[in-house]
Amino acid sequence: MLGLNATYTSSAEVAKVLGMHPSAVQQLIHRGQLPGEKIANRWLIPREALEEFAKTYVPKRGRPRTKRKYTKRSPKWFQ
Repeated sequence: MLGLNATYTSSAEVAKVLGMHPSAVQQLIHRGQLPGEKIANRWLIPREALEEFAKTYVPKRGRPRTKRKYTKRSPKWFQ
């Protein structure tokens, strides 16, 4: 459990600071990259942890590209 004297921020506020969607913040919490605590159906993140995470966070948009295994012109398409 996190310390009681820490000041907390909501996942929506963290999302605004980091420039991402609130559900992406929840994914970071579930992965263990960002500490958080669920209280009254809301994720709360300690402000100190947010400041430390924001120093090293590099935003990336979208899902990573994967190369197609074949195209319409490849021989596999005509088999």
